[in-house]
Amino acid sequence: MTEKRIALFVISISSIPVWGLLNMMGIIGGKMQTALVFLSLIPFIYSSVKLLIDYKFESSYFKFVFTLFIIYQLVIVVRGFSLSYKDIKDYLQTYYIFWPFIIPLFIFFNKDIPTFGFLFKWIYYSGIFFLVISLFFPFLILTRSTAETFIAIIIPCGFLLLNATYLRTRKVNISFLIISISIIALTYLARRSSVVTLVGFVISSYFLNLINKSNAKIFRYFPLIIIIIFFILFSSFFENSKEVLLNKMTSRISEDTRTGVFNRFFYYLKDDMTFGNGMNGVYYCPMWETEIDGELFGEVEYRNLIENGYLQLMLTGGVVHIVLFLLVLLPSAIKGIFMSSNQFVKACGIVIFLRLIDMLLYGMPSLSLAYILVWICVGVCYKTSIRRMTNDEIRSEFKKIDLL
Repeated sequence: MTEKRIALFVISISSIPVWGLLNMMGIIGGKMQTALVFLSLIPFIYSSVKLLIDYKFESSYFKFVFTLFIIYQLVIVVRGFSLSYKDIKDYLQTYYIFWPFIIPLFIFFNKDIPTFGFLFKWIYYSGIFFLVISLFFPFLILTRSTAETFIAIIIPCGFLLLNATYLRTRKVNISFLIISISIIALTYLARRSSVVTLVGFVISSYFLNLINKSNAKIFRYFPLIIIIIFFILFSSFFENSKEVLLNKMTSRISEDTRTGVFNRFFYYLKDDMTFGNGMNGVYYCPMWETEIDGELFGEVEYRNLIENGYLQLMLTGGVVHIVLFLLVLLPSAIKGIFMSSNQFVKACGIVIFLRLIDMLLYGMPSLSLAYILVWICVGVCYKTSIRRMTNDEIRSEFKKIDLL
């Protein structure tokens, strides 16, 4: 029963960006996309309710700070809530307005270790789906308008690499291949923040598995793989290929596309920086209709998206929102990485830490499996009973579902 709920949970949340892709490609219209998103939300909500069953706090600090955080988020929601049909539709369909206030409840995710084994399994299956679709429709990962949305599905595969010591070699190797393909595609498209996110997972996985003496061969040979990649990139034989791959990234590496937007943001919010503007918070930033790399951006005067995780928190709840957010997440990352006895919890701590870094670049709180996973990991890292388990004990639990 638990595996079925996990399967429903992963499939439903992963299908939402797929409907967006079909709409971008002109295969379905906006109304059809809305209908399909609502259909995906029904099993997502049902499976989530069934999986959020661990309400026991093992840390008095966590209980106190998280309660404050949730109460403050409730205040933010009430400040901006609207019952109009358009707003309700936006709350459910737009990934960064309403859902980030609900997703922290995933700290209550079922923490039986075999449950995470099923989660690993279905994250892996979603990665396989990505790999197959990419092979048949490569334009999806080589076109700016679709690449980041599609590749977002596989970001949780980084969690598999962090837990390589518990997984079969095949799963680790394929996860590594999936992330490598994504990094190459994003490098070609010059998507800087996404490249940093995925590279962060790869580098962290290498050192974590090295320290814990993982048997995963891909990490044993990782330095050799890097040397070979550098040799290929800088070999004169592949000069043309290198130019194609790195041309956009080289031209954009120092390009500043956000200072103007940020200046407008801070100017508009100068009187509301402490408490923000509520869930429907906007700031004045006129933009005219323009096309960039084949992607059409509509004309707007007021924006509700700032493209920076911390500033998005500030827009809705001000500096207080950021402080409470960090008071919950930062200690959990520290506990997970430095105060645990097994690789599983350390991996959870790294997931949180990488998100905190990612939010400096982009890292939007959103309705996505990657962001949900962050809050699941927060719940794990505050669980003293799991932090005290040894790798052998964790491995023994995973063996119950034939994960190894």
